[in-house]
Amino acid sequence: MLRICTLFLVFLSCVSYSQKLNADGGVLLKAEITLGNQNQWLKLGVYGFGALNYGDISIESGLSFASYQFIKRHTLKASGLAYSYEFFALAGIGKNTNLLGSSVSNSNTSIIFNPKGKGGFNGLGFGFNKDYLPKTLKSYGLKRGALIMRFSNANHNLHFAFLNDFKIGWFNGSGTDYGVTGSLDVGFTKIQDLQTVYQLGFGLDLFTPRPNYSKSPRNPINSDDGRKNVWYTLPPIKDLFYGNIYGYGTYQEDNYTVSLKLGVNSQKAGAYIQNILHDGLGLNPRFPWRVETKDKIYLEISGNGFLKEVHDE
Repeated sequence: MLRICTLFLVFLSCVSYSQKLNADGGVLLKAEITLGNQNQWLKLGVYGFGALNYGDISIESGLSFASYQFIKRHTLKASGLAYSYEFFALAGIGKNTNLLGSSVSNSNTSIIFNPKGKGGFNGLGFGFNKDYLPKTLKSYGLKRGALIMRFSNANHNLHFAFLNDFKIGWFNGSGTDYGVTGSLDVGFTKIQDLQTVYQLGFGLDLFTPRPNYSKSPRNPINSDDGRKNVWYTLPPIKDLFYGNIYGYGTYQEDNYTVSLKLGVNSQKAGAYIQNILHDGLGLNPRFPWRVETKDKIYLEISGNGFLKEVHDE
């Protein structure tokens, strides 16, 4: 996948009140072209991130909106105009001034960072994101909740983000259990110098079609010889499954970003992971993953170019 972005960054940093209350933030205005084996689109969007500190107590939050014209989505060749948004917020301890919490965004690959910020952060939070898709993909425009943990020490950051569509308390998904049902993102980010930041990580995405609740879950596929309940699925995309397991890396300089995702699209691995969750929780039947399907390479290459205006007050 090749992604080309033009980003305009407005950076607002270090506003203090009585030398105790400090605020840092940044905004991206983005145009993006994506070409790949699973998604192809032209996207326009805005992404903002900020942190507020009072002594050793800190909260941070990110908000993103985007509109995109796609010709391929979730591996399907289809055209349409879609919209998406994302919100997340964390609370924790530490003098949080480097803005590396922006790296936990599920919608944005570029990172908003303050190279002069040295404060760390250890915190926990929640978020949600949603796609609005048209036509045959409309029912797959789902909202997913996110559980996020982040640990930062000066210019180093480690984050963990688990996303799913179930709905429990602050974990505010759609409660649908299909589409991009679950994702996992574990990443390490480092500010190298005033212009440079890089990120390494591991990702996992699972996609399943809609279950047919009008039929008893007696599908023989992925049933372990009939010992497990398995849903039938609904047309028109009843056979679409993928499990993307990959490593990724991002290198961002003063006016460009390059990133790579490399891994495997495996129905066998996707079924194994989801079966553990469904069998263990005992809440849902399995899905009819085509476990005999041969694994495919999952590859994504991204390139971003951007203009940056910095304010330090």
